[in-house]
Amino acid sequence: MAQDIRQGSVRLTLKDALQSVDAINFQVMMANARLEQAIARISQAQSDLLPHFEGIVSGGRQTSDLRSGGMQFSGFGPHIGPYNNFDARGRVTIALFDPSAFERFQAAKKGENLSRAELAKTREDILALVATLFVDAQRKQQTVGFLKTLLDKDQMAYDLSEDNVTQGTGTLLDSNKFKSDLDQTKYLYSQAKLQAQDACLDLEAALQLPLEETLVLLDDKDFIKQLENNAAINFNNATNADVALAFSQLEANKADQNAAIADFLPKVSGSADYGRSGESPDHGSNTYFVGLKATVPLWEGGNNQAKLKEVKGQIKEAQENLLDTTQQEQVKQAHARAAIAQADDLRQAKVQKRQTAQRALWIALHAQETGSGTVLEVMQAKADLAIAEDEYNEAQATWVMAHIDLLHAHGQLRELVKKEEDKL
Repeated sequence: MAQDIRQGSVRLTLKDALQSVDAINFQVMMANARLEQAIARISQAQSDLLPHFEGIVSGGRQTSDLRSGGMQFSGFGPHIGPYNNFDARGRVTIALFDPSAFERFQAAKKGENLSRAELAKTREDILALVATLFVDAQRKQQTVGFLKTLLDKDQMAYDLSEDNVTQGTGTLLDSNKFKSDLDQTKYLYSQAKLQAQDACLDLEAALQLPLEETLVLLDDKDFIKQLENNAAINFNNATNADVALAFSQLEANKADQNAAIADFLPKVSGSADYGRSGESPDHGSNTYFVGLKATVPLWEGGNNQAKLKEVKGQIKEAQENLLDTTQQEQVKQAHARAAIAQADDLRQAKVQKRQTAQRALWIALHAQETGSGTVLEVMQAKADLAIAEDEYNEAQATWVMAHIDLLHAHGQLRELVKKEEDKL
């Protein structure tokens, strides 16, 4: 991306736009943050499978009532104390058999894969959006130039008609007609400038560029050639971002189902502690505890059953979504390839029309030099060439977007950008 400080403008190609948005877009950064959260959840789930160590220190002074423990001695009052108590020990607890914790750990890893798929889809969608915004803004800028040529031609035609009226060789009716054409072109020209400005603002917002800058959108023949070559690759083994996301969602739901089933299974844990217990650190003895604990869920108010039923419904939904997404992407790919073929035919036809208009302009210029042609005829030839050029630009834009759509349908837009980055 090149910035002209003197003119306060930013010179931008399609390659520049795609490379810059991949790094700075807000939605991409948010997707990256969600990925970091998913990775952190893996560590959280894994912690249930690892030993837990803790240190416990307690001390106090208290009184007790023996009756609270079911004891009462004849000749003694129920109250004892005050007395001191102290306890300091280290404790370790480890899950020996916890299928629920293990499945939650596996589900967390599937959650990371899901977040990565979401990030990949976000990147692909943002690249496709920015490419669309760039091509749209560039076309609107080209339309402004095209209408400026028509405006110059209509202005000259009107000026000549006014001269003819003054000299008595033209009619007021002809002059009014030229004036009407000029006013119409002026209106279209002003509207085109506003539309081009709005399109550039949308592109600047997507690229997080200063909105006060003027965008100069340039062609990059090398990148367009790379775009064409990439679109011609056989992507049979490639995975579309939408399909990958749908598949990752299905895998995550299956992992949740395994975790829900594991909640019905027993758990076994072991624990041990060692420390000093007594009246005070100086008046006590070392004690320890070693033991096992087994828990078997019998009935938790139907919570586990309801959770399992819910995830089974989610799996069915994810399976249908994966099938639908796969079919939709196949249709998009077929449409994109058909659009490329149609756009290529249209582009070739417009090339022929542009060449014909260029030759007509050359003839008009030659006629003017030899005195057999007029300035207005030259301006009309220039306008015809501008029309042909604008039609070619429209066909070229359609051709570029068809390639963008095909790469997006195959999930290969970012791969294109990464390949270009490797050349830098």
